[in-house]
Amino acid sequence: MSRLRDVGLDFLDSAPTRMVFEALVPAPRHPVFAAITADPTTWTWFPRMRGLPYRGTEPHGVGTIREIRTMGARYRETIVAWDAPSRWAYRVDETNFPIAKALVEEWTTQERGGSTLVRWTFAIDPRPLFRIALPLAPIVMRRVFETAMRNLAATIPTSA
Repeated sequence: MSRLRDVGLDFLDSAPTRMVFEALVPAPRHPVFAAITADPTTWTWFPRMRGLPYRGTEPHGVGTIREIRTMGARYRETIVAWDAPSRWAYRVDETNFPIAKALVEEWTTQERGGSTLVRWTFAIDPRPLFRIALPLAPIVMRRVFETAMRNLAATIPTSA
């Protein structure tokens, strides 16, 4: 596993590369935020991602560790913001996939009538491997995000 630089929320503004994706999820904000922040084992709605249970005792929040696996890559992350029901962010601490020197992801939710606007910010100080993929990364990541949001909407009961 490769260790990444320890960065905070300010990295969302100072990262060399920043991508932002938005989608309107036809469900109320509280259940959408709850699904996004739920135990990583429940993230079956995010394509090809499998998580392990949060580490530590409940309630989970800032400082909680989560581990995920996606497409052969493993990531150990630390939650750096958990402001229900509007903001949740994590920093990648270690990975077996050398794409970044530093990486923070932020998820925010905003009410839009009976729906929820979900914004995913991907802030990265890329290593050469990711720089090579940089021209295609926004296209691929947008498709993955849009699929994830459709899947997420399908998991939230209409009476939520």
